[in-house]
Amino acid sequence: MDISMNEIDNITLEYFLNKSQYQGLMKKHDILNDKNFISEKKFYKKRILDLTKKLFRNEIEDIQLNNVFNGYIKSCCNYLKFQDKKDMIQENYSDEDEVINEDILDKIEEVGYNNCDYLIMKEKETKKITMDNFIIKNEKKPNVIIPEKKKYNFKSKDLKTKGIEKKKNINNKYEDIKKA
Repeated sequence: MDISMNEIDNITLEYFLNKSQYQGLMKKHDILNDKNFISEKKFYKKRILDLTKKLFRNEIEDIQLNNVFNGYIKSCCNYLKFQDKKDMIQENYSDEDEVINEDILDKIEEVGYNNCDYLIMKEKETKKITMDNFIIKNEKKPNVIIPEKKKYNFKSKDLKTKGIEKKKNINNKYEDIKKA
């Protein structure tokens, strides 16, 4: 009966309380839940890691737990793929950024600090009327270069162990592959 009353109280507070007051109440409630969550996480850490190992080995037969775990694994895979793709793209652009920055610095030095007023002030534009303005010119449109879509290999052996620290007391198989 106590649980149902809590649910009714929560619904009543949600719909009949002012939004700002309700948000303040929820923040206080979330802070308490966060403290409980952190302490529970520390307390159950070893058991959670053991449960994770068992789920990887398919030793647990709880369907709901397996579904949640599979969703977690999919999220982890998507996150790691995104990080790998980000790193690959950043490798391509790291050299170009340095060249662009040097060009900008050279242009700034050419302008000098004595003649900076023209950068701030807008000059009056005067129309020059010539015969060229009356003649209609047909210009060819330049060919637009469409960027190519790059393909990345997310199944390479380097990405399988990227970011994993080497254990001191265990000879891992992936260490031998990197040395060869």
